[in-house]
Amino acid sequence: MKSLRYTALALLAVMPAVAQAQAIKTEPPMKTFTAAQVEAIEMPSLAYTPDPTITQDFDKYFFFHRPDTDFDHAYADITECDSLASGINFYMGGSDWAMQNAVMQYGAAGAIGGALGSLMADAIFGSAERRRIKRINLRNCMYYKGYDRYGLEKELWQKFHFEEGLSRENAKDREAALLKQARVASGPKPQLEVLEP
Repeated sequence: MKSLRYTALALLAVMPAVAQAQAIKTEPPMKTFTAAQVEAIEMPSLAYTPDPTITQDFDKYFFFHRPDTDFDHAYADITECDSLASGINFYMGGSDWAMQNAVMQYGAAGAIGGALGSLMADAIFGSAERRRIKRINLRNCMYYKGYDRYGLEKELWQKFHFEEGLSRENAKDREAALLKQARVASGPKPQLEVLEP
């Protein structure tokens, strides 16, 4: 009988922690767009003639697409992956708020290790290395979400993307680019070769 009481008490003690963990894992509300808002977003041109010079840069210049994806989901996925790939704790200046969120999501060791790794990479390699890491993280995140990756000519890519090294893109330009990326990701299937993730 005592063991039954202790078991019941132990379960009651664990329940708040389980409820809190479930509360943390809930997704934030997704931003929704009307059909008119989506139509107002310019659909970037993806047409070019592939050649070896262009294809050698596909590790830098690419876009994503997932069949049967609506704009709202594409925008949510792209903004989430962009935030993760951009290293939000670096750009937010390692403030208490940013660090608390990183610790809650990745644990103390992950947050500290990520911050130290970023500082070391910046000191050794600078802006180019930060851009390379962002591209890799973005590719991994979007692949995890089921998107295919396609190569693009640099000039076309620059019309709806941005590169960040040791500084952050301004909010207005970033939002405009992410909206166009979501339009492409949820638009017609590209008639291009799917690249490795």
